[in-house]
Amino acid sequence: MYRIYYENNFRESVCFTSWPYMVTGGDIFDGKWDEIENEDHIQGFERKIQDKTLDIEIKAIGAEFRKAVDVMNDVFERDILASKPGKLWVGDSYMKCYITESSKDGWVSDIDIVSDELKIIADYPYWIREVEYPPFRKEASSEKSSALGLDYEYEYEYEYSGDQSVQYLVNDHYTDSGFRLIITGPCINPAIRIGGHLYELRTTLYDDEYAVIDSSTRYTQDRSVYKVQKDGTKVDLFNARNKDSEIWQKIPPGKSTVTWNGNFRFDITLFNERGAPRWTL
Repeated sequence: MYRIYYENNFRESVCFTSWPYMVTGGDIFDGKWDEIENEDHIQGFERKIQDKTLDIEIKAIGAEFRKAVDVMNDVFERDILASKPGKLWVGDSYMKCYITESSKDGWVSDIDIVSDELKIIADYPYWIREVEYPPFRKEASSEKSSALGLDYEYEYEYEYSGDQSVQYLVNDHYTDSGFRLIITGPCINPAIRIGGHLYELRTTLYDDEYAVIDSSTRYTQDRSVYKVQKDGTKVDLFNARNKDSEIWQKIPPGKSTVTWNGNFRFDITLFNERGAPRWTL
């Protein structure tokens, strides 16, 4: 069975696939795309704010039952009061959302089990599976690993070529994926090509500094590019990007060649989005 649980922004979670909470139904596996219409013609599709339901039972004995009800509501409400969406997980994918309503049935009899219908609302109703790749290391580290003949667990995603000049990234999703790219200093004007596309920042990163290119969302206004200094100060790098090459261009599906000068390390995570959770894990 899928593990289904809600995780808030305070590292608290409620699991709906083990007692005292057990899922009994709902529509979280349903998906809907809204058409973009112009003069009676469909121009494309988008996903607007969506409501979902999750039906559960809460079952425990005595004080543990009352505690289970209160703890669950506390976990949900902390995100609501903070106006920060939590994550509803189904298997290895999640949707950013709030749980805003709880409709209980059968509580009048004062027994140790009740049915509860939870209402979920999301303004970014995509199910996201994060795929984190092994680090693309400095050239010296890469040469050492290759010389030792190390066999990486993630060989299907990442491999060394014989001459150390080319490495690869494999996106197993069926469409382009958003990403988060973290470049670790020290380095000057870091530039990386993935699938022939240039991602370049015209800035200096010192020891214990790193830059982040965040294209994890399809909404332009929520994307970011910045660096974090040694003392934790965040500095916007929007004007330091190479303006001739789209800094947030998504990573295409399939195998992409990755090239850079080898003088710095970087890490990349892909964000694969779907309209509904995957049926098979």
